[in-house]
Formats: sequence, C-alpha cells, structure tokens
Amino acid sequence: MTGTDHRTILAIGYATFAAIIGFTYVLLMLISLGVFITLGITFTKETGDANQAGIGLLGGAFAVIFYCVLAVIFVLPPVLAGWKIWKGKPRARMWGMIAAILLLPVFPLGTALGVYGLWFWSTPEGRNFRLENPSHSVAR
Repeated sequence: MTGTDHRTILAIGYATFAAIIGFTYVLLMLISLGVFITLGITFTKETGDANQAGIGLLGGAFAVIFYCVLAVIFVLPPVLAGWKIWKGKPRARMWGMIAAILLLPVFPLGTALGVYGLWFWSTPEGRNFRLENPSHSVAR
C-alpha cells in the first residue's frame, strides 16, 4: 500500500468514528434532556410548587452543556483530522495523531484505528505528508 492509500483509509476511518460518536452524543443528550424535564414536571405535580420545575430545566441545561463539551473534545478532532487528511491540508499529521490517541480507548475498532494511525504518522511517509503530496488532495 502507498502513503496515499493509508491516508485515505485514515481519513475515512476518522470521519466514520466522528459520525458514530457524534450521533451517540446527540442521542444521549436528547434522552438526558427528556429525563430531566420529566423529573421537573413530576416534582412540580407532586409538590404543587412550580419552582420545582427549575430542577428539571437546570439538569437538562447541564446535560446539554455536558454533551456539547464531550463532542468538542471527542468528535471535533477526528472530524478535523479526517477533513485535513482528505484535502491534504497543513497540520493534518498533528490532528491525525490527536484523533488516533483519542480513539485508542474505543475498543476494539477504535483501538485498531488508533494504533494504525499512530503507526502511520510515525513512519517516514506519515512524517512527510505535505512533502510527498504536492497536489494537496488525497481523493482524485
């Protein structure tokens, strides 16, 4: 396999994992939001105090913020890595290594892609990503 093949596999792999993890976070965020709002409504009905609804709204807001922060930490780097690798942009190697490290704990496929990414970015082909890619594009 050539360096272009490795880069294409990594770009598609990073983008796929970003989509899967992002979709999971959106689902978890919606479920958590629903649970907290239901909790607030239930507290309000049981106690008769409208102020109890604030607990549900506060918990829902916290859940949304929590999953957005997780998305920035765990979804944004693979998205940037996939896009920069695919287009042959500067700093693709840096984002590729960050994404590979973040995917290592996602057993078993994330671990495989993370190890593959770390292996590729440490080879001479990976270190010379911009030098051997004058067209600045992986996809032709």
